Amino acid sequence: MSWAETLPAFAVAILVVFGPGLAWGAALGLRRLTLLALAGPFSITAVVVSAEVAALAGVDWSLAPVLAVTVTVGAALWLLRRSFGQLIHGEVANAEPLARWAPVLIAWAVAAVPVAAWMFWMFGVPENIAQSHDNIFHLNALRYISETGNSSSLTLGYLGSREGTFYPAGWHAVVSLVMATAGIPLTAAINVANLVLITGIWSLGCLFLVSRLTGERTMPLLVAAVLSTAYSSFPYLLLEFGVVYPFMLSIAILPAALGVVIQLVGAGTEVPLRWFGSLLLLLGLLPGLLLAHPSSLLSLLALAAPAILAVAYARFRSERGRRRLAVAAGTVTFVALSAVLWMTVRPARSTNWDQMGDAGGAISEVVFHGPLGRPIALLAAILTAVGAAVVLYLRSHRWVIVMYLVAGTLFVVGSWQEAPTLRWIVAGVWYNDYFRISAMLAPAGMLVASIGGVALAGSLIQTARRVRSTRSAPEPVWFVPLVTAVLVVIGLAVAPLFAVQRAVSEAAYHYRYTEESRLLTSDELALLQRLPEHVPADAVIAGQPLTGAALNYAFAGRRSLLPFGTSPATAEARLIFDELDTMRENPEVCAAVRSTNTTFVLDFGTDSVHGGDAPVFSGLRDLSPSAGFELVDREGDAALYKIVGCP
Repeated sequence: MSWAETLPAFAVAILVVFGPGLAWGAALGLRRLTLLALAGPFSITAVVVSAEVAALAGVDWSLAPVLAVTVTVGAALWLLRRSFGQLIHGEVANAEPLARWAPVLIAWAVAAVPVAAWMFWMFGVPENIAQSHDNIFHLNALRYISETGNSSSLTLGYLGSREGTFYPAGWHAVVSLVMATAGIPLTAAINVANLVLITGIWSLGCLFLVSRLTGERTMPLLVAAVLSTAYSSFPYLLLEFGVVYPFMLSIAILPAALGVVIQLVGAGTEVPLRWFGSLLLLLGLLPGLLLAHPSSLLSLLALAAPAILAVAYARFRSERGRRRLAVAAGTVTFVALSAVLWMTVRPARSTNWDQMGDAGGAISEVVFHGPLGRPIALLAAILTAVGAAVVLYLRSHRWVIVMYLVAGTLFVVGSWQEAPTLRWIVAGVWYNDYFRISAMLAPAGMLVASIGGVALAGSLIQTARRVRSTRSAPEPVWFVPLVTAVLVVIGLAVAPLFAVQRAVSEAAYHYRYTEESRLLTSDELALLQRLPEHVPADAVIAGQPLTGAALNYAFAGRRSLLPFGTSPATAEARLIFDELDTMRENPEVCAAVRSTNTTFVLDFGTDSVHGGDAPVFSGLRDLSPSAGFELVDREGDAALYKIVGCP
């Protein structure tokens, strides 16, 4: 499949990711950058709410429920604005004028086009997949949604292999809509949707975040645009590590959410919205953030805390009497509620990361913006240092430095394997997974680096103007725009140097089918594509998921006895995996085979997606004819066997 053939899918993805949010934003009277930047997060909310409504109503998942929810909520917002518009919008004294459309769209292009180019190169062709462990679940989950017509986050967990449980399905809901509506393979739908999610929600969110501090001026927008491409840990890392697509979506939403909080508490520039209007915006994007990935609610609390506490401190000092007590009470409530959420909204403690991490190395990685052993991110590191110096010199908005320090502290403590209890208290929200935490360094560092970028660019432009003024001719009107354009080009050229180059190269390696690729080799893929020729539609296939054998469900639509993970969900499945090769002597095994309709076995060897050998289930070790198996198809070392030993 070529990228040209995916153009209809791109149209569908753009409609899904922007359509509902643009309708809601227009109903509220939002304009320009605010309208564009919040359209994506609002649309994710529309999608996740629609998924739950559809499941509750027993309606198959499609665009129809999304349209119904969009129209209903949009009408309610329009009525709210018409009846209580004065509570949403207000006149702002001395506010900077809103940017014209042209600067906003140009800045968006500066942010989105380079990232899109990197992503196209990383993916290679539309149907390539991230060769990583969690993709077993994500690929099979998309097939499960397609077959069941149910995209509810309340039941997606376990993929029907046992009673459903909660799993945040925001990302899956979006991709499944693209897949079903455009009629393209789920692998291509993933890459198309991710391109639109990142270049839409992330790129615009970064512009919006910076504009809440600087106003919607051209230079800050352009600096934010360049910086949105300059961090190795996002978006590039989360496109291949894990692969944690739901968390990726939640981090893409995070800059817009941070911008709304800054706007709500008045930590930045004044905006033409009252506090009630900003509160509506926050409430509108929170469901999408939560059902993209709940842990990012804690990310939002942690990164927004410096701004909130800075504003509270300033107001506490300026108020007297009851108002001062109210500020103190509100601050204590915020801190207490955050602490309660921090210790309760987290997964069960695990040992997956106990022997991993280097806190000492993590400190230098935070300073030089090169997390996870990558080299320095040159542009981000320089502009962060300049921005910190500017903030300290001007003594204004010093909380932007603290915001980055908070993210850096989370990353360092999350890497501190020698302090397991502290590590769990601080980083257990993210499973102690410092890879995930590193992704927060990008939105956390955006503000201080943008301040540095604006200051440096302004200084360079003034220097160019002074040099130009030595000539007798007056300065032409195109001079400053030309110098600005040159600086943008230089910035885009420097931004990917070293850290981003390494991240993109590593990601591209994980998106290629080869004879040695970790999740699915080219031979295994070829065998999966032939499965419908040999395996009936209602048959169930056993195989070791860590070798990629469970992906028969995603690629061929044939059910897998163990669609993800390493532990069979039922007693019958456990019996089959433990004792299948004893079927000729064990009637209980054959009873389990008949009950589950498990009639085939996929043997993809022992190479694990994690590297090294995957443990082989004891019941799948002897796949010989004497043990009751018949070879049906083979491609290289990948083989398909039929179970023939049960009468």
